[in-house]
This record gives sequence, C-alpha cells and structure tokens, in this order.
Amino acid sequence: MHNLVKTFLTSITFDSLSRKIKNPCLVINKNFLKEDFTMKSKQIIIMLLSFIILFSISCKNEDKTGSGYDYSVPTATGDPATDLTDGNYTGTLNRTAQVGSPEQDQPTIDGFYLKITANKAESGTMGALANVQVLKSGTEYSAYGESNEEGLSVKEYIKFTVSGDNITITYIVAVSANGQNYKLTYEGTLSKSAN
Repeated sequence: MHNLVKTFLTSITFDSLSRKIKNPCLVINKNFLKEDFTMKSKQIIIMLLSFIILFSISCKNEDKTGSGYDYSVPTATGDPATDLTDGNYTGTLNRTAQVGSPEQDQPTIDGFYLKITANKAESGTMGALANVQVLKSGTEYSAYGESNEEGLSVKEYIKFTVSGDNITITYIVAVSANGQNYKLTYEGTLSKSAN
C-alpha cells in the first residue's frame, strides 16, 4: 500500500498547459497511465474505500450508553410559587411514554400523591421530590428533584395545573442503576384529600 501511494505521488507533475491557463489542477503523468492502468486504478479504489470506511468508523456517535436513547428529564422553570394552597392530592396516573425497560413494568401508578406545604412539594415514587420548591410559569407549576445514592441515580419532575380541588399532572422519572437506564412519563388527575 505504501509503495502504491509513493508511486502515485511521484508520478504527478504540473503540466505546462495547466500553468499557462493558470489552472492549479494536477495532471497525472502519462507514465502512470501506461501498462497497469486497470490494476493501479483498482488499487487506488480499494485504498480510497478503505480510507472512507476507517473515517466513517472513527466519526461514529459518541453515545456512552450505546443506546442512543434520551434519558434527560426537564427541570422546573419559572419563579418560586407563592399562591399554592397546602393540601394532599392523590390519584391514578397512566404511563404515556417509556424509554428503556425497567425490571418491573408499571403501566399505571395507583395512589400517586402530591403533598403541598408552604409552596414546596413532596411527591414521586423514588424519593427525589422531597420538600422541593415549586416554581410557577404562567398557570403551570413545576418541581424537580434528583438523588444519587449507592449507584442509584434518580431524577424526578412534575408539572401541573390547579383547578379547584383537582390537579392535572405530568410526572417524569429517570433511573440509572447497575447498567440499567429507563425514563417513564405518566399523566393523570389528582384530587384533594379530606385530611
């Protein structure tokens, strides 16, 4: 392969005609095109294809999980909420999206809760949303929490609107542990409890 490149490079010259018309293109010497034209052209094609393959492999996706999936979770947006009424809200949420596969399939969450105290929220199923500040943007409220303990990384996010004693909520949880990654999205309506 090295000899082929060397032969190719030494056979390239500037043609006087190309200099006269001020064309910077290189013209291949006629000696290169004599005898083994088909053999040399095949070698050049093989060399170019090898380079293209190596280049494409080196430019592959840098996704460290190897999956290409998006496990990101939104963060809360807005200003600190000041107008929420304290209370406990419960209800059933239905899964609307899933990325990855958790060990236990949970298409619904029965008894999902949201506790609001002094404009802070406690909610979720994994404990990352514990006493976090609720933010407000327009008519939407949101809260975000994360935890990382003993190889278990959890991110939880809620976004909700309030209508009387009911809350329409979106809950997103992303978990990474022991090489297993997944993100689940749930939606539903919670109702205020009597106590």
